[in-house]
Amino acid sequence: MSAVKQPRQPGSQVVIAIDGPAGAGKSTVARRLAEVLGYDYVDSGAMYRAAGWLVQTYALPLESPAAIIACLEQTPITLTCSAGKTAIWVGGQCVTAQVRGEAISRAASAVATMPGVRQALTAQLRHMGAQTSVVMEGRDIGTVVFPDATMKFFLDASPAQRGQRRFQELQHTGSTATLEQVVEAIAARDRQDRSRAIAPLVPAADAQTIDTTDLTVDEVVQTMLSEIRRVLSGEGG
Repeated sequence: MSAVKQPRQPGSQVVIAIDGPAGAGKSTVARRLAEVLGYDYVDSGAMYRAAGWLVQTYALPLESPAAIIACLEQTPITLTCSAGKTAIWVGGQCVTAQVRGEAISRAASAVATMPGVRQALTAQLRHMGAQTSVVMEGRDIGTVVFPDATMKFFLDASPAQRGQRRFQELQHTGSTATLEQVVEAIAARDRQDRSRAIAPLVPAADAQTIDTTDLTVDEVVQTMLSEIRRVLSGEGG
């Protein structure tokens, strides 16, 4: 896959927003797309996992959003991107490996429902997109974080396929969860994400939806690249 080189004026950063539910292939596709484009890859979920790590590490009460927000204000979260991989830093400490546990995931899901936390982390994500061209993936990038993104995609897949993908990912981490448990967890996360009052998981009105159920990563990336080339070419001339 050859890199896409598009002329851009200084300060005119390109933001590619990729949203979708768990197991749809967002992270893998976003990393590959960023590599081909030569953009930074940003996993917005990493910000929430970092916030979840703070909650767990400092035993912050989930019933007290004000305490969590105060801790976030005093302990900066930053993401660095190198060779398509994102490193997560909290207060100057690299916590990339520590934020993948189930307890952290549960805490991250909980803080993601707090308006003040979302507001603080959204501001940080927008700052990243203002500094350099990015491929940013999450659940509300095209609807909330960057409603004016250059391009928006919404990836989805059948529940069975998404469960199988996540199950295979967890097996590499040594998880003992069964496929049935993983499918149930994904269904619960879907219900939570789609029904939450703040930034629910929905495709942006102007997003291109791609069903990845029967597609390879390369096929998804090529589909997206074709659309990105078309849009950037139109903007450039």
